[in-house]
Amino acid sequence: METFLWPGCESHQRENKVAVLVPGAGYKVESPLLYWPAEQLRDRGWQVQAIRWTGDDEPGDDPHEFAARAVQQAFAESPPADHRLIVAKSFGTFSIPWAEEAQVPAIWLTPILTDDLIRRTLTETAKPDLLIGGSKDKFWVPDALSEAAATFVEIQDANHSLEVPNDWRASIAAHVQVFTAIEQFLTSRHP
Repeated sequence: METFLWPGCESHQRENKVAVLVPGAGYKVESPLLYWPAEQLRDRGWQVQAIRWTGDDEPGDDPHEFAARAVQQAFAESPPADHRLIVAKSFGTFSIPWAEEAQVPAIWLTPILTDDLIRRTLTETAKPDLLIGGSKDKFWVPDALSEAAATFVEIQDANHSLEVPNDWRASIAAHVQVFTAIEQFLTSRHP
């Protein structure tokens, strides 16, 4: 695993804000659902530290610990910040328990809500995170989590890539919904 500063982010931002991008298992940070939020954050003055999996990365038996170590390393390789944020896709959402313990707010894209530890953590949290998933994603089961402090955004007919199969126009519209929800979340937390 390696981390890198998102292109266009100066190493000395005016504001003291650091966001960490966490990819999915097969979904790179340069892919649309992470690329555009990184651009949004950069344009808002955040330093964006992105994670890239390397060939020798192996989560082993504990994906939560593996994801937590990756996020910790990314924050350690960033300057200290008063405001921290995680933006994670799919496998990267295994860092949810770490984010809860560290009280780092997050945007969770297609979280693995079928995982017991993730569900338990989200049920008990008071942290106002943003969770976005597709109604046709087998990992998106937000029922019984509605009492959580988090905001849930469900994209109708979207799969785990937040795309509508066999309909590129609907897929683009779905992604616009995602990025609009992220913009609203960022504006409400860090105007």
